[in-house]
Amino acid sequence: MGVPNKRLKKLLMTIGIALGVYAGLKYLLPLVIPFFIALGLSEALRPWAKWIQKKLSFQIRKYKIQLPLGIIGGVLLLGAVVLTIILCWAGGRKLLLEGKLLLRNLPDFLREGERLLAGWCLQAERALDLDEGCMLNWAMRGFKELGDQAASKVMPYVMGNSVDWVKAGAQVIVFLVVVFFGTVLALQEGEQIHAYFRRSVFHQEYVQMVRILKIIGAAYGKTQLLILAGTIVICVGGLFFMGNPYYGLLGVLIGLLDALPFIGTGTLLFPWALICFFQGNGGKGIWLLLIYGASYLLRQLMESRMMGRRAGLSPFLTLAAVYVGIQLFGILGVALGPLGFLVIRESVDA
Repeated sequence: MGVPNKRLKKLLMTIGIALGVYAGLKYLLPLVIPFFIALGLSEALRPWAKWIQKKLSFQIRKYKIQLPLGIIGGVLLLGAVVLTIILCWAGGRKLLLEGKLLLRNLPDFLREGERLLAGWCLQAERALDLDEGCMLNWAMRGFKELGDQAASKVMPYVMGNSVDWVKAGAQVIVFLVVVFFGTVLALQEGEQIHAYFRRSVFHQEYVQMVRILKIIGAAYGKTQLLILAGTIVICVGGLFFMGNPYYGLLGVLIGLLDALPFIGTGTLLFPWALICFFQGNGGKGIWLLLIYGASYLLRQLMESRMMGRRAGLSPFLTLAAVYVGIQLFGILGVALGPLGFLVIRESVDA
């Protein structure tokens, strides 16, 4: 056989990189992810820690006294954690109150839903010349069977996996502890870590990987977090101005749905708007469609401007990467799919 041409070499290199990225994300990433997070947090905290260190340093004769960067970074990180807990507690308390109110009014909602369903079934029975009440009985029987099947599958899973839940909770605690102390040590030993990589024979690969991770973090991670936050703000604010008493709970729920692949805010907003139109409440239905339109425009604009400009990852490619990621990694593929695609593309084009 002759020497492979340039295209064949490129194809073989791409396949090799793709297999390497898959193996890395599947087997290596779970082992090193807390240390990647710690390094990222240390780099984010380093300018603040150095500024505080400079402000708090003082001179005693010829000795300069200053706090270690690791201690300052640890205090800053603890402060951020405490602030996050306070905000989550305040927001969670509000959501809990709305959840209690929703559960208290749930029987009324169920009766209203049954009344609406009965009216729709009656209209369909008259249009199809069926016996009155037959479609409602079919629908109620179907809902009952669906609920029984869901309960039969969910309850054994919850009760039978209680030990797994405890193990998962312990693993989360260990993960957070490793991230915290890893951040402190990375801040304290930052120069030694950089010097080690500069002397390494894999220095060029390290520089290339850092460049790729910066692109990914700025283009994909930051974009998705901003879109999620913006969508939640739009949904919560829109429902608040509608006068909905559950604006916080429903707004957060709808915003989180938008982050899931193939679902989006329209999963709840469209049926809700249709019900409002059927009930003769067109104003509320239009308002719900406006909330959906605003969240949709936000996602399209931010993905096209931030993802396209920084990473060249279009919404179509993002959808394809998410789908492939889910097939390979399960639910974590929502993030790992685009991550792997960007790593492969940047590595091939480097």
